[in-house]
Formats: sequence, structure tokens, C-alpha cells
Amino acid sequence: MTKERSHIQTDTAYQVDKAPLKVSQKHKRRKLLKGAVAVPVVMTLYSGAALARTSNITGEADSIENAVFKDTSNGPQLLCVFPDPMQTQIPGGPYDLGPLPQATLIQTPPIDLTASAETILTSKMQQLEECHARGGIMISAVAYTSIMSKTGININPTW
Repeated sequence: MTKERSHIQTDTAYQVDKAPLKVSQKHKRRKLLKGAVAVPVVMTLYSGAALARTSNITGEADSIENAVFKDTSNGPQLLCVFPDPMQTQIPGGPYDLGPLPQATLIQTPPIDLTASAETILTSKMQQLEECHARGGIMISAVAYTSIMSKTGININPTW
């Protein structure tokens, strides 16, 4: 057998073996393309902005300076918001406040605005501790404004 003839036999055998592989690949490709038609329906994702407009999910304010304090005749009082007890909450947030957010104002200790900055900060931190002891969180002014524009927050005087 000559070298050229040996090469022809090898190539022919390779082509014969390769033919079923091509059919198999075409079949797989067609199957993938047929299945790909349903993928956009299954994988439809909503934008974060759209979800944010329709939910009351928030995190706790990052600092006491960003928290919401309501001015009252007894001085500023921390707005303590309570996550929805019907929703599973992850410690540390984010928190789902539910369709009708509930809150209360923390009155103790009173905050004396004529005191030193350190004393005011200490009183604010004590109000935050009281809020956490009741199972609530402090929210930022931005989150408060967003939630108020959608649903409002029911502020219960004593809770």
C-alpha cells in the first residue's frame, strides 16, 4: 500500500466516523434553539427601580445622624419603624415594612437641644437602643420620604 493510498483510507474512515457526530451536533443545536424560544418568558427580570417603587423594603439608617426624628413639644423623638411580622426578616436587613408600615416615636430619654452635642448624641443613641429593644429599626429620611409618598406610615403614639 502506498503512502498516498493509506492517507486516502484514513481520511475516508475519519469522514465516515465524523458524519454521525455532525448529525448529533445538528440535533443538539436544533433542540437548543427550540428551547431558547421560551427562555425570555421564563427569565423576565424586573428592574430594581420598578421593584423599589412597589415595595416597602428598606434597610436601617446607616447612622443616627441620618435617622428620622420628629419635632414634638417634648423635643425630638426617634421614629421607630417596625418590620412586618408576617414577613420573614433577616437580622441586619433588608427589612420588609409591609403594605401599611407601623411606627412609634421613642420619647425616652428626652433630648434637650440646649445640651452639649455629646449629650444630645448620647440621648439619641439611647432612644435607638429603646427602639431596638421594642423590635424596631430607625430609617433614613430618604426611605421615610419614599415610603410616605407611597403608603404613609401609621405612627402610633405609644407602642
